[in-house]
Amino acid sequence: MPWKPAIPCQKLAMVGLNGAGKTTLIKLMCGLYRPTEGDILLNGVSVNDYDRDEYFRLFSTVFQDMDVLPVTIAENISGKTAEETDFPKLYDCMKKSVIYDKVMSLPQKENTHLVKTVYDDATDFSGGQMQKLALAKALYKSAPVLLLDEPTATLDPIAEQEMYLNYANFSKWKSSVFISHRLASTRFCDRIILISDGTIAEEGAHPQLMKAGRTYAELFNMQSSYYNEMEADKNA
Repeated sequence: MPWKPAIPCQKLAMVGLNGAGKTTLIKLMCGLYRPTEGDILLNGVSVNDYDRDEYFRLFSTVFQDMDVLPVTIAENISGKTAEETDFPKLYDCMKKSVIYDKVMSLPQKENTHLVKTVYDDATDFSGGQMQKLALAKALYKSAPVLLLDEPTATLDPIAEQEMYLNYANFSKWKSSVFISHRLASTRFCDRIILISDGTIAEEGAHPQLMKAGRTYAELFNMQSSYYNEMEADKNA
């Protein structure tokens, strides 16, 4: 059963306070959770009517929680053996996810094992590096829908800015949903929805929501003033 997005290649941002249900909604979308009431439709058809493997192939995901397998970095990203891995594609995905330089600095590069409890010569990644690895894995899958749940939560400011600059490139020709509590990071998206109490409280592009002057605008201005104060203190 073919899938056609209502608005092809749209970049959708989903924002809201902690506990608003953003991550739950994403996991419902990609089939990890099933609704206790109602139904989820794709092209007007219940997702339960799709072949599960075919449905899962629609999505590349980056969640906040991620585990790695005790295999090489290359195999973790591609999900394939070394013989089956497309290495030019692997390098491209690592560059887009800003982990290429780190991997290339390791003695065995992409052939470095992960999980030190299994391999003595393995390396362990920091939280930010794990997020970059997860993004590289999602990009390698090349699914038509990219779901990013707080993909910059543990990144330092420089890596975060680099990821934002790369976002337009690696989400090209894909539909994407970008979850973030940092509203400044959502301005590059085509459409923004604000989730509150399990409902869509506001919807529109960043200029529209700012002009409306409701909750989104208040939250954005509060965050902006906070980051401006931090920058002023740092430069004082």
